[in-house]
Amino acid sequence: MKGKRILLIEDDVALAATIKNYLSLNGFTVSHADNGATGIQMAFSSLPDMIVCDINIPVVDGYQVYIILNEASLTHFTPFIFLTAKTSLKDIRTGMQLGADDYLTKPFDFDDLLSTINTRIAKHQKILQANEDHFLSLLNSSPHGVFVCQENKFLEVNRNLANLFGYSQKEIYDFSLTDFVSEQDKPKLQEAIDECINLRQKEFEIEFTGFDIKKNPVNLKLSGSYSFYKGKESIIGNLTDISGIKNSSNTIMLNSSDLKELAGAIDHFSSDYHLISKSLINKLSGIFTTENNEANNRIELSAREHEVLQEICKGRSTSEIAEALFISERTVEKHRAAIVQKTGAKNMIEAVIFSIKNNLVQI
Repeated sequence: MKGKRILLIEDDVALAATIKNYLSLNGFTVSHADNGATGIQMAFSSLPDMIVCDINIPVVDGYQVYIILNEASLTHFTPFIFLTAKTSLKDIRTGMQLGADDYLTKPFDFDDLLSTINTRIAKHQKILQANEDHFLSLLNSSPHGVFVCQENKFLEVNRNLANLFGYSQKEIYDFSLTDFVSEQDKPKLQEAIDECINLRQKEFEIEFTGFDIKKNPVNLKLSGSYSFYKGKESIIGNLTDISGIKNSSNTIMLNSSDLKELAGAIDHFSSDYHLISKSLINKLSGIFTTENNEANNRIELSAREHEVLQEICKGRSTSEIAEALFISERTVEKHRAAIVQKTGAKNMIEAVIFSIKNNLVQI
């Protein structure tokens, strides 16, 4: 976990110094706040990879620190560990019911603290990676040009965005977004992006003229939204060539609300597909490519797999499905894996879209 940033919120200065030195020796970068109010400010400004917080701290106690940070999109999924001298079952239950990742009582073994931090950060990274894999799968399935941009540089692009300008997907990373925009339209595009970043989560749509690799003009529409991706503020955008489709009533496009919803799924660092609504799934099923041949019609799901799929389409979590169907969470996961495999999808989002398009489930 070398280089990971830890925010320690602890009013015991001596203990805080010992913890900071110990974690620093183990490769972490540690910042310290001696009260809850300062800790909240530092969490928003530094966006740490982990927060370790005492409960009995001045100004704002640890419980309130957690509640405030948990309600903010920027820190909602930051791993959070409580430290406290309270050892009653009620106190421990209070902390865990709020949603904290772990709870260590004083005095604690420093090796236990290190192990807990490593475990929680590793779990968080797996969730983040799963979410990124799902996002990239959706990104590359779209017939439009989709990208994630940070500081005007492309962080992620799909094949269709590169094709839009006549470059390969690898070549497009050598350019910035404004490199493809006409000089007269650059100021208004930059203004829209700056406003989106400054106001956070503000959607925007803008039309402008761009140029492809042969310097031919291309009329483009950008639907964008604020996101927080791989630790930095970003713009997620959908870029479409509107030269010949302005009068087409059959063209399905992702608008700024759809992009904001996808951005929200990224913000939540979650591998759960149900962060995407039924209406957006319906729209995706209309524009994302899924082969519809005789082989699709021969897909057979078991009765239990149909039940699990139906619950999935209701947006229920694994634990909720297990409770509704009176089966274990492990069994639910096995059925989910079987559904993905049988539909030939890359992940559960694609499996749901496939199932809706091929009438394997009704929503």
